[in-house]
Amino acid sequence: MLKVMIVDNEEAIRRGLAHCIRWENLGCLMAGQAEDGIDALEQIPIVDPDIIITDIRMPGMDGLELAKYLCRDYPGIKIILLTGFPDFEYAQRAIDYQVVDFVLKPTTVEDLTQALERAKEHIRQEHSSEILIRELEDQSLENQTLQRSLLFHDLINRVTLSNLYVVNRMAQLGLNLTSYYMLRMDIDAKDLKDEEGAMVLLSQAQKILADSLSEYNVFFVPQGEQMCYAVVCAPETRLLPEHCEETVSVLSKLLGISVSIGLSRHYTDPFGMADAADEANQAVQFVSYTRDQSVVDFSTMPPVTKDMMDRILTDLNYLQVAFENRSQDGVCAIITSLFDFIRKKRVPVDEVRNICLYIHQFCTSQMLYGEGQWIARRNHFDFPLRIKNCSVDKMEKMLSDFVTLIMEDAGADDMGGDSIISIVKSHIDQHYREDLSLESLAGMVYLSPSYLSKLFKRKTGKNISAYIQGMRIEAAKALLHTTDLKTYEVAERVGIGDAVYFSRIFKKVTGVKPKDFRRVKQL
Repeated sequence: MLKVMIVDNEEAIRRGLAHCIRWENLGCLMAGQAEDGIDALEQIPIVDPDIIITDIRMPGMDGLELAKYLCRDYPGIKIILLTGFPDFEYAQRAIDYQVVDFVLKPTTVEDLTQALERAKEHIRQEHSSEILIRELEDQSLENQTLQRSLLFHDLINRVTLSNLYVVNRMAQLGLNLTSYYMLRMDIDAKDLKDEEGAMVLLSQAQKILADSLSEYNVFFVPQGEQMCYAVVCAPETRLLPEHCEETVSVLSKLLGISVSIGLSRHYTDPFGMADAADEANQAVQFVSYTRDQSVVDFSTMPPVTKDMMDRILTDLNYLQVAFENRSQDGVCAIITSLFDFIRKKRVPVDEVRNICLYIHQFCTSQMLYGEGQWIARRNHFDFPLRIKNCSVDKMEKMLSDFVTLIMEDAGADDMGGDSIISIVKSHIDQHYREDLSLESLAGMVYLSPSYLSKLFKRKTGKNISAYIQGMRIEAAKALLHTTDLKTYEVAERVGIGDAVYFSRIFKKVTGVKPKDFRRVKQL
C-alpha cells in the first residue's frame, strides 16, 4: 500500500482529512501527520511516505518551501497542495517542484480522492518507466556481455582480425586487455544426468569465482556445460592462484563439487589470448597428474627435458616395430608403458596430444591401403578432433582403442611376437658366450626391455635370463664331457667370468659341481 502523510498547522484539518477518507479503499495508508514543513522533513526518513498532502500557508516552513526540499532530496514523493483561492496564483510556481495536483479549500472527499488517484497514477507510470529502463539496461548489458564473449571467442580461436578492428571493438565494449590472465575452470558434474543441472552449477561457480576476484574485472567466456574461460584483467601478480584456491574450497564445501582451475602466464597483448588459452588448457589438464592439487599455474609446470624426449622417442621406435610386425599385444603394451612414463614425468598435455597425433598419423599411413573394411571405418573415427581437450587418461584409452580397431581391421594377430622371439633366441644361441643384457637384446628388436621380458616369458615360459643361463650350462656340460679344460676355463668359454659363480649356478641347475659332473661322466 502507498503511504500518505498530511502536513497542516491546523490539527482539526489534519484529523478531518485522516478520518473522512477511506484510505484502504484507495490502496493507501495514513502513515503520518506533521504540523509544518520542518516537522515533515524530520519525519520523512522514518515514515518514508509516497504521497504528501500539504497546506501552502504554514508558519515555520510553508508548503512551497517543503515542496522545493522534497523535489531536491526526495524526488520520488508526490505532492498534493491544499490552497485557498488567494493562494492559487502562488501555487503555480510549485509545478516545478513535482506537485501533481492542487485541491482548493474547503475541500471535498471527492476532490481529494481524485487528487490521490492522480498521484497514484503518476507513481504507477514512474514505476513502469523504471521497470522499462531496468529491462533496457539489462538487455543492453546482456548484449554487451554477448559481444564481449564473441570477441574473446574469436581471439581464443585465432580468427584473423585486424589490429584496427580489435582496438575499435575493445573501445566500444569498454575492454582494456593490456594486462590480463586467462583462466580455465572445469567442474566435475559427472553425477548429474542433465545438462541444465551442470550449467546451473557452472553459473554458480562463476559467481563465486567472480566474488573471489572482485578486485579485478573478470569476463567469462562459456565453453560448454562444464567448463569456461575467464579473462582476468589484473596486473602481474602471484595472488591469483590463492584466489582460485579459495574458490575451489568454497565450491567444495558449499556445493560439494570438484573444480579444476588452470591459470596462464601474464599477458599484455589481446592477440596473445589464444596462447594464453592454450596455457590455461595445459594447466587445468595437468591437474590429472596432481590429484591433491586443483589449481595449477602454467608458469610452475615442469618443462620437457631432453632425457624425457629421448625416452619417448625410443618408445615410439619400439611402437613402430611392433606395429609393422602386426603385434597387437606388443603395441598395446608399449602404449601402456609410454603413458606410465608420461604420468610419472608429468609431461604437458599438449605434448601428450602431439605424441598421440604422431602415433595416429604413423598408423594411418601404414594401414591406409589395407582392407576396405578399415578404410570404411576410418571415416567414422575422427581421432584428432576427438582427443582435443581430453585428459591424459582419456587420450590413452582412445589411442589404445584406435590402434586395436585398425589392427583388427588389418587382420593383425600376435604372430609378430613369435617372429621377434625367434630372432632373440637365435641371437642368444649364437652369442651366449658374449656379455648379453636385456637392454641390448631389446634394442636389437626395437622393443622396450620390459615389454620384451614379458613377451619372452609369455611365448617361452622362461625369463630371458633363465634362457641365457640354460644355454651356457648346456654348453658347459658339453665342454666338461669333451675337453680337459679347467673349471674356470669352461666358465670363461661359456661367457661367465666368475668361476665361483659358475660353479654355484652349475650345481643349482644340474645338482652337482662341475668337477663332480666330469668325474661321473668318466666313470
